[in-house]
Amino acid sequence: MLINAILFVPRILMDDRYDGAILSMVLGPLIGGVFMYLFTGSMLKFRGQGLPEIMKQSLPKAISVPLLLVMGSASFISGALVLINYAFIVSRYLNTETPMYVLLILFVIVVSFGAMQSSKTVLYITELTMILSLPLLLFSIFKAYTNQNMNYDQVRAMIDYAWILPSWKSLSVSTYAVTGYISLSILNRVFTGSQSFKHRWAIPFLGLSILFTAFFVPIGILGTDGVNDYIFTWVSTADGVRMKYAFIERVVYLFLLIYLGISYLFALITWHVGSEMLSGCLSKNQPNTSEVNSVLPHVISCTVFAIGTVIVGNRLGEDDLFSVSTNWMMIRSPLDIFVVLTVYLLSNRRKAL
Repeated sequence: MLINAILFVPRILMDDRYDGAILSMVLGPLIGGVFMYLFTGSMLKFRGQGLPEIMKQSLPKAISVPLLLVMGSASFISGALVLINYAFIVSRYLNTETPMYVLLILFVIVVSFGAMQSSKTVLYITELTMILSLPLLLFSIFKAYTNQNMNYDQVRAMIDYAWILPSWKSLSVSTYAVTGYISLSILNRVFTGSQSFKHRWAIPFLGLSILFTAFFVPIGILGTDGVNDYIFTWVSTADGVRMKYAFIERVVYLFLLIYLGISYLFALITWHVGSEMLSGCLSKNQPNTSEVNSVLPHVISCTVFAIGTVIVGNRLGEDDLFSVSTNWMMIRSPLDIFVVLTVYLLSNRRKAL
C-alpha cells in the first residue's frame, strides 16, 4: 500500500483521472479485499507451510514447477521495477551527479543480501522499518493536507468524474494496492501455531484511504491539469510543501528518505518471496536452513535478477519505465487472481489442522 504513493501508481491513475480512476479506487480495494480474505483464510489451513510445499503435496511436478517459476519471476520483477523507479528518483532529486547504474548496483547488492535471510529475519526487518517510517510518513501526509497551497476546489471538481466506469488499467492498478497478502505464500512458514488474522476488514479501507491520498493531494496542490506535467507526481507534490521545524524546511527530502526505507522493504520482501519460490522448484531444497543446497539457489537467483535489473534499468528511459510498469501491473493482476484461486481450491481439498 505505502509504496503506491510515490511510484508509478499515482501517475497511472492521473492519466485516467477523467476516465474512471476515481471509481476504480473504490472498486479496487474492495475486489482486492475479497481475494485477500480468500487467500489468507486458505493459507490458515496450511500452518507453517509455504506455497512451494503446498504445491508439491497437491500437484504433480509438471504443473507445480512451472507455476513456481512464473510466480517467483513475477515477484522478482515487481521488486526490480520499484528499485529502478526509485533509482531514477534518487538520481534526479537527491544525488544528481551519480550515474543511475551505480545507484542500481548499490540498491541490488543491499536488497539481495537481505532477501537471502530467513523469513523470520525478513519479518523483523519489516517491523523495524515500519516503526521508524510510519510516524514520519503520516506527519508528511498531514503537512500536505494542511498545506496552504492545497486547493480543495480542485479536488471537488473531480467529483463530476466519479461515476465513470474504470478501464482495466486503472482497476488493476487500484487492486494492486492491497495485494501484499501474496507474500504470505512464503511468510506463512513462520506461523506454525494456532493463528488467526484479526482486523482484516480494515485492509480495504486502509487501501482506499491511501489511494485517495495519493490521487487527490497532488491534484489539490498541482491542479487538475498541472499534475499531467510531472512523471513522479508525489515527489513534485512533496516539493511544494514547506514546514518550519529545525533544519527541515522542504518536506521532499524527508519524504524521499522515508521512501528509501519503504522501497528497500518492498524490494526485500518481493525478492525474498521470489527466491524462495524459485528455490522451491528443487526437490532437495530445505527452506530457512544454512545448508549449501538451500543457500546456493537463493544466491544464484538473486544474482541473476540483480544483474538483469541493472542492465534493464540502465537501458530504460523514464517514459519507457512508466510504460513497462503500466503493462506489468495489467499482467500481474490476473496472475495474482490465479494464485489466490489455486490456493483456495487446494485448501478445499484439505481439512484444517
